[in-house]
Amino acid sequence: MKALVLAAGQGQRLRPLTTNRSKSMLMIAGRPVLQYIIDSLIENEIRDIVIVVGHGREELIDHFQMGGDQNVTITYVIQHKQEGVEHAILTARDELEGEDPFLLVNGDVLVEPEMVKRTLSNHENMKGDVTMLVTLVPNPEQFGTVRIGSNGVVEKLVEKGGPDRYVSNYAVAGVSVFSTEILPLLEKHNTMEKAFEQFIGDGKKVFATVWEKEWAEFTWPWDILNANRIVMDRQILGKGSYIAESADVHPSVVIEGSVFIGEDSIIRPHTTLRGPIFIGKGVYVGNNSLIRDYSSLCDGVKIGYAVEMRNSMVFQRVNVGRMTYLADSIIGANTCIEAGAQLWNWRPGTEPLFLENGDETIQIPQQKFGVIVGDNVVIGVNASIYPATRIGKNSIISAGCVIKQDIPPMSDVSITQKLVIKERKEQKGGD
Repeated sequence: MKALVLAAGQGQRLRPLTTNRSKSMLMIAGRPVLQYIIDSLIENEIRDIVIVVGHGREELIDHFQMGGDQNVTITYVIQHKQEGVEHAILTARDELEGEDPFLLVNGDVLVEPEMVKRTLSNHENMKGDVTMLVTLVPNPEQFGTVRIGSNGVVEKLVEKGGPDRYVSNYAVAGVSVFSTEILPLLEKHNTMEKAFEQFIGDGKKVFATVWEKEWAEFTWPWDILNANRIVMDRQILGKGSYIAESADVHPSVVIEGSVFIGEDSIIRPHTTLRGPIFIGKGVYVGNNSLIRDYSSLCDGVKIGYAVEMRNSMVFQRVNVGRMTYLADSIIGANTCIEAGAQLWNWRPGTEPLFLENGDETIQIPQQKFGVIVGDNVVIGVNASIYPATRIGKNSIISAGCVIKQDIPPMSDVSITQKLVIKERKEQKGGD
């Protein structure tokens, strides 16, 4: 069976992390989202993979090449204009000729091998035309949903469309087995919803397979932190620690819980690592630092003296200066955070946090949520950044700034202060 992976979307709600990056190249516990998908396909003996790429395709293609290092065959199809899932599938139509059925995987979903295995197995057992993995969600208005009848038969599919559109709490979970008979209907109707309406109306059988475990789709920045937690819970928490032979961990380092420390990483004296945490290759963590609770440091990250970090994700080649505080934040690649910077994750009181995206304002589901920093940003000495704030790529935040609003890409941000010097009057009565 051939797998079709859709990885062309622009990820507007995830910016600035996706300004130049495909959602499939977001780093989860040190690895791209797409790597988890490919690994899941390999484990289910699927090695012929077609990937529809568009936004951010250069980095993706450069990383995975033609699949030789993975022992798979990857064919890329370019969707030059992102016009939805239906258009993306039809863009790859020529690559699906003679493949009936094929496996469809959304590239913005955290996929694990059991998800693929269960979908394939149920498709074979139920003898349907389409088998869709679905999962229960508390916010169905943000997803495509299905109405399920007796024996797991899908009666209706409704695409994502807001609070008045969903038909159940079962969201489409991003892994499906499709018959190629759906392709002409997608071309005819140009929407998945109408294509499925005719498909089912013509007597075709569509079955749902329920995924009852935790699940993550990458729509908002906090979804990245959630996916990171899911991966660490399954792969690191309670599994014991892994420390590469070439890693240099000082004997005075305190390790609490499960940690992963990659090759050639250096952990300096009197640092505490409180797992689960992930530390990639060639990472440096300075003296007296505290790295804890689901933090993820990708390859080449440098952490200075007495840094505190919790539940934060730091992408490749980031420098974090001494005595900096990071919490519930995501830091893009090649960024420099200078000494004493504070990236906050809460406001005093109990007021919820909100994130704005164009005309859309959404309440952040977490009580605590930090800062989203794009690639190639400089945050100056002693700068403070308020929670739920985004810093656009290639921006420079000067020393001492207090940032309470989103900063657009390519911005120079500074403060102006007035220096006042007065003559001191002599104080009487002193010794």
